[in-house]
Amino acid sequence: MLAAGASSRMERWKMTLPFGTRTVIEASVGAALEVCARVILVAGYRAGELIELFRGRQRVLPVVNERWAEGMFCSLRCGVQQVRTERFFLSLGDMPRVGGAVYRVLAAQPAIDAVIPKYRGKKGHPLLLSAAVARAVLARQASDGQPEPTLRDVLAELPALTVPVDDPYILKDIDTAEDYRALAGGLL
Repeated sequence: MLAAGASSRMERWKMTLPFGTRTVIEASVGAALEVCARVILVAGYRAGELIELFRGRQRVLPVVNERWAEGMFCSLRCGVQQVRTERFFLSLGDMPRVGGAVYRVLAAQPAIDAVIPKYRGKKGHPLLLSAAVARAVLARQASDGQPEPTLRDVLAELPALTVPVDDPYILKDIDTAEDYRALAGGLL
């Protein structure tokens, strides 16, 4: 689960904002833990706060991406170094309304390199990825003068399956204060 960014488009850092009886990141991690044996939580900006928040929670492994400001692919690379399974989810810490049901639908799909949920024709998160994707992410480097690679670049070279889900929240992350207010209030 990626949670390394600085929330630069927000009024405040979003990961520890209240979300019901928990924080945004606790809600996101909680949904993943309904299906996953553990969550690898990639922290960066204000990493110490996330480490403290999840201290003593045996099924959450915080890892710190010291180079978090380089972008999401760098954080993904940091997280996949800790993957020890043949399949793993990639989710975003700022998507607290994605429920465990989405994870279960994806987990029930046949083994393929990428299983991607879609709602009304639009792809969202979480993704269910294979160990081959993890290896490809770790192997992908930016070339001189070229932009940092993206997961989209990696997935374009591998087999993928899109799965319709009846959950609009796979498309709803928190980028702005308005996004937060809408999701915290349960509005779309």
